[in-house]
Amino acid sequence: MGKPKVNLSFGNGNLLQDIEIADGIMGLIATGQTVGLQGVPMKINNLADAVTKGVTPTAEPAAYRHLQEFYNELGGNQDIWVLLLADSVTMTEAVTATNLTGAVALLNAAYADNTSIRVLGITRTPPVSYVGGTDFLDDDVPAAVTASKTLGDWALGKWMPTRFIIEGRVTNEGVENAYQPSAASVDYTGVLLGGSKNDGSASMGTLLGRAAKYSAEQKIGKVANGSLQIPQVYIGTKLLQNVTGLDALTDDGFITFIQQPQKAGFYFGFDYMANIADYRRLAYGRVTDKAALIAVAVYVNQLESEVDVDANGQIDDLDIQHLQTLILQQVSSNMGNQISGFSAYISPAQDVINTEALSMKLGVTPKGYLGVINIEIALNNPATS
Repeated sequence: MGKPKVNLSFGNGNLLQDIEIADGIMGLIATGQTVGLQGVPMKINNLADAVTKGVTPTAEPAAYRHLQEFYNELGGNQDIWVLLLADSVTMTEAVTATNLTGAVALLNAAYADNTSIRVLGITRTPPVSYVGGTDFLDDDVPAAVTASKTLGDWALGKWMPTRFIIEGRVTNEGVENAYQPSAASVDYTGVLLGGSKNDGSASMGTLLGRAAKYSAEQKIGKVANGSLQIPQVYIGTKLLQNVTGLDALTDDGFITFIQQPQKAGFYFGFDYMANIADYRRLAYGRVTDKAALIAVAVYVNQLESEVDVDANGQIDDLDIQHLQTLILQQVSSNMGNQISGFSAYISPAQDVINTEALSMKLGVTPKGYLGVINIEIALNNPATS
């Protein structure tokens, strides 16, 4: 201890507002048989918790299957929000924005619990008597993709941006596929094709588990993260390796399972979404959603705050710099390693006195991805080179 003295040190890390945006909060809509569980949002932390809450292999086989595959892929405990609906409820009805007992109810429940579902998987196990149409896919699939656009717009307007994955249910595998998700022009949504069962369903839990396991910028098909925890994959009733035209299905814009050369097991292919514009990949949407949530958390604290204006009635440069710095610091702190760059611009030519409104533009530069690697190899003779 020595002589009496005063010790002085500098603290650090106290200037930035504490903002926590979780990448791995997933949601699942599945068919439920227990009337008491239908329409009731549940937060589940592990498979044992699901069983305790009534989602058992015998009582709720469809939901249990997806949750089992979710936790198998995840390899640990993690909250997932689950909503069971009657088998009479279509996926289209589930994602209809005016249906307050479908996806809207689940998103609202998570939001009320101070969290936000990042990716929501929508599945359905229809009754035996159900006829899904005459096409390769259940008619409910393209209809659900279209309906999800309004739901996505609604969720964004409620400060809970969400990406949706629709189960690509195969109903007539002998018919050539005619649906192209990439032509649907829906930014928020993708379609998953293929699963562990030979019944035309898709392994939504596996996709959600992989998305929850890794940060938002990492693609679900990243080979370096290892193979998926799924023993076999079917599209319809055919094993994946026996499916002809798999490349064509991928080119149509489906998220599919694939096998990689020199690698055992199964992987996801491209994380296609149902559009060919900026948000054509799930990873692009997820990092943008995260930046959007950070922006809301930052600027909600500035509402009704005063700013100085210059002699021309325009917002003062110092205030502009301050407001831009707020978001730049938070994005750098919370997701600096998840994106390549970020920009914030506030035009000074804004009449904040009369309008009491401020507009700004934020730009997210995503990571680049090695989706295709072209290799040229040839013989070489050092004596002649």
